[in-house]
Amino acid sequence: MSRTALYIIGLGSIFFLIAAFLPYSRVFVEQSAEKKIEIMMDMRGMWNIGQILFGLGSLITVAGLGLFVSGSKEAGFSILSYSALILLGIGALLWSWHVTERILDPQGFAYGTNTPYLFLIYSILTEIGLFLIGFYLLKTHVRDWVAWMFIIGAALLFILMFIFKDMPPFVYYVLTLVMSVALLV
Repeated sequence: MSRTALYIIGLGSIFFLIAAFLPYSRVFVEQSAEKKIEIMMDMRGMWNIGQILFGLGSLITVAGLGLFVSGSKEAGFSILSYSALILLGIGALLWSWHVTERILDPQGFAYGTNTPYLFLIYSILTEIGLFLIGFYLLKTHVRDWVAWMFIIGAALLFILMFIFKDMPPFVYYVLTLVMSVALLV
């Protein structure tokens, strides 16, 4: 079960990272709303596929983490793991809502008029969820450095998000990919 869960976590993470680095990704650093719209319209098919990969990546990763936690015999389910998975699951659903709006209303994304705060809430829930997963992992057979990667990484990302007022979400899935690869190897 644990190996299967790690493959699922890795697959979800890879889906998310592919979506983050497709050629249209320059839209995320573009300042002009008109240029953003032009990029999205020129690459409409890729844009839509990328948003689907973003949503699937987050949902699959959370499902894999749920399988991993349920398959862990020494720590089992605890309030810590339930809390982490609930926060990550709600975050993934909000993120999926956000990327669905990007598909349905790319102009709204470009002008920042889609449902407000979805991205911010998703980011905060995901960072707290990863932080809690780190503490949960300290109670398992997983090497301590993997647990501390989640704890320190999530705390640092949380701080940086408030300093810079933004956080590229692919960084969350770098952490989960590192975990899956490290534990599979």
